[in-house]
Amino acid sequence: MSCNIDKLLDLSAKAVSPPPGSRNVRLGKVVEGPGGNWVPCATEVTSGVYYSGLFMVGSGRRQVCVTDVAMSCADMALSRAIRLASSAAA
Repeated sequence: MSCNIDKLLDLSAKAVSPPPGSRNVRLGKVVEGPGGNWVPCATEVTSGVYYSGLFMVGSGRRQVCVTDVAMSCADMALSRAIRLASSAAA
């Protein structure tokens, strides 16, 4: 269990607000769990460069992007975002 917590804490240090001008190009289904409801997404930051992103469902919640890995494929970024959302919801 502590390994999952360590991963989430490490991940939270890499999560930042989406860069100005970025846009969500793929959205996944809501991932629900005791840690909240999370929407995974792929965010295009510049032409052909994508970050995995997610946002928590609810009033006053904001989107974050995980910037440790830039990807050249929106579908790969979304796939990673789905895994991140599953961890966050767990």
